[in-house]
Amino acid sequence: MKNFVKSLLTLALAFGASLSLGLFAYDYGAARVKPASYDEGDTALLGAAYNAYSNADYQSAVMLFRKALSDPQNESDSSLYMLIMAEIFSKGYKAALSDSTYFLNNYSHSRYAPLIKYQQGRSLYYLGDFDNAVLTLSDFCHQYPRNEMYASALFWIAECFYAGYNFEQARPLYERVVDEFPKDPKAVDAKYRLDAINQRLREEKLLYLLQQTGESYLSSKENYEKVLRRYELENAMGLRSMQEQSADGQGLSQELPAQSKQDAPLDVLANQELEAAAPSVDKAFMDALERLKKSAAEAQNLLDQNGDER
Repeated sequence: MKNFVKSLLTLALAFGASLSLGLFAYDYGAARVKPASYDEGDTALLGAAYNAYSNADYQSAVMLFRKALSDPQNESDSSLYMLIMAEIFSKGYKAALSDSTYFLNNYSHSRYAPLIKYQQGRSLYYLGDFDNAVLTLSDFCHQYPRNEMYASALFWIAECFYAGYNFEQARPLYERVVDEFPKDPKAVDAKYRLDAINQRLREEKLLYLLQQTGESYLSSKENYEKVLRRYELENAMGLRSMQEQSADGQGLSQELPAQSKQDAPLDVLANQELEAAAPSVDKAFMDALERLKKSAAEAQNLLDQNGDER
């Protein structure tokens, strides 16, 4: 039995070393460190849990670790640590959070305690509890400033702010990861987030400028149409007035010059009045359009400058 458990331990340690260089390392962090030894009293069930974990069968590992740890004799900081990591890998964040709290309450001096604290913060993030995730990860950074997961903790704090659209607080944290930890795997993710924030802010500025110019355009267009409607209404009312006076045989000779009376029909006179008013209206509208074009040009210049700065 002892030889069997030792062979499983060798597999688990080898798997942990591969994780430290592979894909899971930068996502989960704590997989970079593995238990160095186990109690000689490990049962076959616990050995099966180690085996499932080393084969990346995390759901089976969780089930087997839970069965094994139902016996208090099998509980240790190493076995609990591997249970929590199996829960993290299998995305069982509620269970990982609960077991992390238990671990920190009972094994606060374990060498795995910093990594469990880190995973506790990440579990809170994935559960959507961003406020407590920030507090937990900030506490981790304060307690363990030299820990290898420090840059990753900064990144996940920034992710909490990013998820809440608080880009102004997220940006400096991403920048710290990029500037202070350029070789950390999370620096690549942080750089991507910074690019996304810059693009988003650029789009927001563009939308704001378009909204402002659009509102100016609509206002000018509305005023233009109001003036036209007013002139049309006034001309229509003037036309009816003249028609009524003509029907009564009165007033028309007083309203129109002799030449107009003889040569121009009433509807032509009305159109002439409208046309006389239209140039001033068209000029006002064209002036407004020119202002809009100028605003749009200024907006584009501003966006081009921002693009050059990036």
